[in-house]
Amino acid sequence: MTSEEFRYRIPEYLSGRLMPSERTSFEEQLNQSPELRVEMEELRQTWLGLGLLGDEQPSAALRARFYQRLNDLNSGRSRPLTGGYAWWKPGLAGLVRQITIVLALFCLGMYVGRVSVSGHNSSADSAQLASQVQSLQQTVALSLMDRQSPASRLEGISWSSRVARPDNDLLSALVNTLNHDQNTNVRLASLDALEEFSNDPTVRRALVNSISLQDSPLVQIALIDALVQMRDNTAAGAFRKLTSNSEVNAEVRQRAQWGLHSLSF
Repeated sequence: MTSEEFRYRIPEYLSGRLMPSERTSFEEQLNQSPELRVEMEELRQTWLGLGLLGDEQPSAALRARFYQRLNDLNSGRSRPLTGGYAWWKPGLAGLVRQITIVLALFCLGMYVGRVSVSGHNSSADSAQLASQVQSLQQTVALSLMDRQSPASRLEGISWSSRVARPDNDLLSALVNTLNHDQNTNVRLASLDALEEFSNDPTVRRALVNSISLQDSPLVQIALIDALVQMRDNTAAGAFRKLTSNSEVNAEVRQRAQWGLHSLSF
């Protein structure tokens, strides 16, 4: 059984629906895979958090409660990043917050659908609601990117791609992930996400500066390709440093030389 198949067995294991032989096989894999243990614990905590939430019944006050929650979130996230997100806490308390955000997104979707069907929404209302959806999507992206599981961080990066106009918090989180995440696939995904915002000069500078911070040849080559695609001539200096450094991977040096040649035309 592959590691991906073991991941799909986590809900069955937690609910006690595995056969004895399957349970033994799963627990053996659990002892060997720290990543599987992390994902199982996160799902266990999610179930516990859901159990603490009461049943939400839509009412006439739904919209008012939603805006109050949105104001609370915006107030909590107005502080600058200092190595973590002030509104996010690990463990069950933070998990409940995250679930609340997702439920708010669901409620907002229901509200938008009702307003659209009724035909009474104005263009100004639509723009305001779109902005609020973007804010909540960004909040969910940031929370997922701060999780221990690489799969959760990849999901957070996927959420970030839905944000048309990200603020500095989200861009900083993506850059930090690109530069420091321990998982190469997560770093590559964050690079793909940042390319969507390459019109921002700050993002371009961050990508150029990231080259010297990378220890993975795959990420270095991907950065070279991205900067050439952007036609960012400011990357030429970083490319030259790579070509002249004998400790750099040979394929990376060759790709950097190609990048210099490409930028010269």
